[in-house]
Amino acid sequence: MPGGAGPGTLDQILQFIYTIAHAIGQAVVGAIQRILPQAQIPQDLVDPIGFLTVLTGFVILVGVARRIAWIIVVAGWLLIGVRLALILVGR
Repeated sequence: MPGGAGPGTLDQILQFIYTIAHAIGQAVVGAIQRILPQAQIPQDLVDPIGFLTVLTGFVILVGVARRIAWIIVVAGWLLIGVRLALILVGR
């Protein structure tokens, strides 16, 4: 595809996300088994745990970004208000 992403790009992105989710899932399952050695977690839960962890991290990241965006918007309005007040006062 000229000038665009080829069909392999999406596959690479999805493979990367799967690899990260699988590694995180293994880490979470390993941590749970270290804390609770009697817990027998099936291996087919590693990927869902990993994907849920990645999704949770994304939601937290978006929430933080949203708060930062609101802080920037409020600061912008405050600065515009100060600028208008200075213009009205004549400075």
